[in-house]
Amino acid sequence: MCTSTAMQRNAATSSIYLIAATIGSLFVLGHNEQGGWLEASIIWLCAAPPLLFVFAYPRFLFSGTVSRRRLTYEMLLHCLGAISAIVAFTIFSPFWKNPIRDLGDSIYILLFATAAPIVFLLAAVSLLFRNESELATVASTVASILLWPYWFVLALACEGRWYEDSGKYAVCSFLCFITPAFFAFAAGALRLRPRIAHLAALLGVLCTPSLYWTLRDSGLGNVWVMFNQPDNRFANYPPFAVFGIGFVALLTIATVTAVLRLLPNGWQLRGVPVSGRTWPAFGASLVVITIWFCQSVMPYRIPGAVDYSSWPILQILHVEKHGLQFHETGVSVGGREMRGEYYPRAVGSSRDDRRLLQFRFEQTDWSGDLTQPLTERVRAILMSSKQPKSQWEPVKPIRNWNADNWYVIADGVGLKTYTTENGTAPPPEIVSLFNDLANLPHTSQSRFGLKDVCLGFCYDPLSAMGYLYANHRCHNDGHGTVCR
Repeated sequence: MCTSTAMQRNAATSSIYLIAATIGSLFVLGHNEQGGWLEASIIWLCAAPPLLFVFAYPRFLFSGTVSRRRLTYEMLLHCLGAISAIVAFTIFSPFWKNPIRDLGDSIYILLFATAAPIVFLLAAVSLLFRNESELATVASTVASILLWPYWFVLALACEGRWYEDSGKYAVCSFLCFITPAFFAFAAGALRLRPRIAHLAALLGVLCTPSLYWTLRDSGLGNVWVMFNQPDNRFANYPPFAVFGIGFVALLTIATVTAVLRLLPNGWQLRGVPVSGRTWPAFGASLVVITIWFCQSVMPYRIPGAVDYSSWPILQILHVEKHGLQFHETGVSVGGREMRGEYYPRAVGSSRDDRRLLQFRFEQTDWSGDLTQPLTERVRAILMSSKQPKSQWEPVKPIRNWNADNWYVIADGVGLKTYTTENGTAPPPEIVSLFNDLANLPHTSQSRFGLKDVCLGFCYDPLSAMGYLYANHRCHNDGHGTVCR
């Protein structure tokens, strides 16, 4: 019974390491590519053969036919190979120094890129199915010599068209690039040398600095807000966003699993050795992903930037909430301010009906022309409300089951909220102006789909008023969301 349990635990651990190697390789190979899923899959074929060899390599390295002296030489070879590859990548990684940034310029590089995967595949198949054969020994020896030069060339080919950093950034980038190989080796060595396998898996933490620099918010968005992209902008999500999130989750699971397996067997919880448990690894991954998600998606944003020079001088939003259903209607007046006078030009409106627990919803936008009477009313409201210093009232999430809320943003005034929660009603002149603007004839109309990766819980009144983009300076001051 104990043997069966140990085999199941080893199978689960090996699966975790293998999946981490696969998702990690998909991410490191494709996070700089702008192509879709097909391109990412094709690029991954360059990494599959060497990863398969690394997975099978422990069968040769720890077999009875390999002497201790040969094992020592093999380990020294890989240590020197890894160090040499790191140093070389640090020197040649900036794109102006990269000797293979244009692969078509060298027939030798193309031959190497074609022949090396064949050698890795031959060595892997020989080790997996004919481990004791002479072919397996020869092929494994050649493949082990080619391994680090191949990773170096592959890293230059994938990173070289954009990479500018050197020094510690290049070192961390290359360590992240080879992290999938650590997990593949750990999965293959688990049955033969469990302790060495778990120590190899722990080397995955070397990927953390580069992973942080790659996935952190760039100021124009992050991997989570990629899922908020409107339907009319991109046909699908960039693979690097999906693989990046998946790699962080699996890196956490694999690393915590390795730590648990290395704990002494005498450490027990409820009569079961802690080293035999796997659920804490999944729990730790869930905590990491949840914290990262919450910090990345609130307040609601979509990737990109907006030009503040064309920002409306007056916006009014009316939100009606009934249970899980929202009906939002907003009007905005464009124009400019010169020498203390306001000159309204055009009016636009947006409407949407959305529900909580819904990922997609549709928004309708239209624009129209201001009549002279409405122009004067807009100007009068702006002039009468203007203050020496704009004041922005925090916008709180709408928690009431039923709510009838109004939000007004005016140039020189700031943001005013009239909500069911605070028990205030908008001035009659605001409601009247809103209705008259919303009922103007349409000169143009468009529809497009919006998305909320929070399933409706992140999209808030400020988002409905156009504060959508990553460069909008919005934050939570403890009382609600404030934008500047």
